[in-house]
Amino acid sequence: MSNKIHFGWFTEYGPIGWNGPDAAEGYDWRQPEVYQKMAAICERGRFDFALFADHLGITSTYQDSLDNYIRYGLNGINHDSTMLAAMVAASTKHLGVGTTISTSLTAPYQLARQTASLDHLTKGRVAWNIVTTANIAGFKNYGIEEMKDHDARYDQADEYMELCSRLWSSWEPDAVIMDRESGIFADPAKVHRINFEGEYYKSQGPLNVLPTPQGRPTLIQAGSSARGKDFAARWADAVIVAKHNLDDMKRYYDDLKGRAVKMGRHPDELKIFFIIKPVVGATEEIAAQRQQLRMNPTDMELHAALAAMSSRMSVDLSKYELDEPVPTMSEKSIQGGQTTLSRYQTAEKRPTLREMATEESAGNKANIIGTPEQVAAQLEEIMTQVGGDGFVVRVDAHDHGYMEEFVDTVIPVLQDRGLVRREYTGKTLRDNLFES
Repeated sequence: MSNKIHFGWFTEYGPIGWNGPDAAEGYDWRQPEVYQKMAAICERGRFDFALFADHLGITSTYQDSLDNYIRYGLNGINHDSTMLAAMVAASTKHLGVGTTISTSLTAPYQLARQTASLDHLTKGRVAWNIVTTANIAGFKNYGIEEMKDHDARYDQADEYMELCSRLWSSWEPDAVIMDRESGIFADPAKVHRINFEGEYYKSQGPLNVLPTPQGRPTLIQAGSSARGKDFAARWADAVIVAKHNLDDMKRYYDDLKGRAVKMGRHPDELKIFFIIKPVVGATEEIAAQRQQLRMNPTDMELHAALAAMSSRMSVDLSKYELDEPVPTMSEKSIQGGQTTLSRYQTAEKRPTLREMATEESAGNKANIIGTPEQVAAQLEEIMTQVGGDGFVVRVDAHDHGYMEEFVDTVIPVLQDRGLVRREYTGKTLRDNLFES
């Protein structure tokens, strides 16, 4: 393969793993230093970005109760990812920072203004992870009692994106003069009201933030449903997705790139990142031992995985037997994470809920295991067979040891093979993302 492999780090500003065996004594997930240290490791590995998930409410989906989520510090307990992105950006120089913001629960003008301001403060390193929010608790926190169905939220999000795009371009790139001698700050002829009026939104404009280094934030999305993939094909610069084997990766990759072409885009304008958490060991034996530990979650870890999956799908998985195959559900009946079940269930495989939760807890999508050389070879094979864009390593913020081992042992092997950059060449996140 000729193109470079790109990497990102994915986590959230929440207590995930707060009491795990790899959480150092004194670890406090609330403090910025935890994330800044991990970001520094990622920057040493020449990653493109750090991306922070977010949730706008504590769900009660699992067992119809808040109790498990609060008792064990599970999904839904989150601090604001935008604040964290700013703190991480201040401690890094090249690494992009991605914040998750909901189209359904954020005013478009606020979003456009906030991300444009962050793009200035980071010198062009901000990404927006676009979500429509599938958690009814988030809607109720904003005083909205009913949540639109899955596809309708994407229909509304399309208009949201049109409005934000108009706001980001309401100042022409050369509108700002700031000529001290003449006293002219900007050319009024190059700043425009947008007078946008759609089915869902209205905005007069212009945006009161100057043109940004990137022009607009880098746009990231995680669409896996048919409607989500259409949305990503139209708007996203990059997509992150979890797939379990080469065939599934290839099908998704070809499908999404084909959708981008139908939207009038070149396929290389949309980067696809597969979510992974490889098991790396200095020897094959150590890697196998680590994999075995991952595949034997504690009861709490098992229920945490079930609660997380329930939250993502808006389906209470506690009503199903742990050791029986999960019934096939219509993806249309699932409000979020529509492909969560189909990733596991195929014509040949009907896993039990325990098996699904165990794999979810382990996090090792695509079953990548081995020594640094073996892991690097597996990553190269995936990119060669699939077509090749990159990976997002999903690691809890406190697990610095894991990321250091990956960056210090696997990345150098890939660099020696000419597959990962040795230095950043771009000035902005988008520059680095589209470096070939």
